[in-house]
Amino acid sequence: MKIYNTLTRSKQEFKPIKDGKVLMYHCGPTVYWTQHIGNMRAMILADLVVRTFKYLDYKIKLVRNYTDVGHLTSDSDEGEDKMEKAAKRENLDPLKIAKKYIKIFEADIKSLNILEADKKPRATKCIKDNIKFIKILLEKDFAYQTDLVIYFDVSKFEKYGELSGQKLEDKLQGAGKAEVEDKNKKNPADFALWFFKAGKHKNALQTWRSPWGEGFPGWHLECSVMVKKYLGNTIDIHMGGIEHIPVHHTNEIAQSESANDTKFANYWLHNEHLLVDNRKMSKSEGTAYSVQEIINKNFCRFRRNTNKCVFLYNLFFKVCFPYFVVRRINGQTK
Repeated sequence: MKIYNTLTRSKQEFKPIKDGKVLMYHCGPTVYWTQHIGNMRAMILADLVVRTFKYLDYKIKLVRNYTDVGHLTSDSDEGEDKMEKAAKRENLDPLKIAKKYIKIFEADIKSLNILEADKKPRATKCIKDNIKFIKILLEKDFAYQTDLVIYFDVSKFEKYGELSGQKLEDKLQGAGKAEVEDKNKKNPADFALWFFKAGKHKNALQTWRSPWGEGFPGWHLECSVMVKKYLGNTIDIHMGGIEHIPVHHTNEIAQSESANDTKFANYWLHNEHLLVDNRKMSKSEGTAYSVQEIINKNFCRFRRNTNKCVFLYNLFFKVCFPYFVVRRINGQTK
């Protein structure tokens, strides 16, 4: 079996770390809103990956996370925490927001007949693990502390940008000239491991004690922590949307390989966006529909004697699935 690997930009023969087993991590949703069908398409594609491996008699362990703290409105550590924004919008505390939208997401997963992940950890349940991870990075001098944030120093990681193909010096040159709140941040591309309850986050709704001060973890950290906790230091496959390549997944690689002194993931799989009029489906532009809305519009049928929803894909999009080249001839995988 061959897989298209974003890291090498080529199709590669799949060779698992352990024969017959696959360790896979899939970036899950930030649970501040109902996921639209573009988000759910990513879940379907991950499910096809899982089912393909199962068909080929692999034992696969899948971990998919829930982000319920730390994901700011910009993936580059700027703006407001999405969970807090939702809490203000609905006049509910962040935990109730998370519970509400996890329940909706799980119902959509079931309707789409997507297999359950083996582990579904929440960011707020891994705070102690986040703190341990940050300690390692500080002790190894890959991180530094200011009055506002503990940052990962990207200049200390030689392979930074390898996944996206960007050079660090190019990212620094194109960083812009916007006002920077933290004057002690060394490099524009340095990213947050821990936000202190200070500055623009002085009124943060979700904070925890740490050896360095009260605050909350940065978004990029949780995936590295969960991979280490539930799958190990190195995994076979990491999957997510293409929007994560230049920042989120690039940062995951940097912090994980710096902390663990080993390769983070052997194969990186990225799904494209679902497009509407050649533009990314988006809630902000009014082009996004939830699974329930599609059901209500009768663009979905149900299998007899089940509650499984089957989308009429040709009404919305052509599923583009370029990851695998798989053939079975006389019972042999080619």
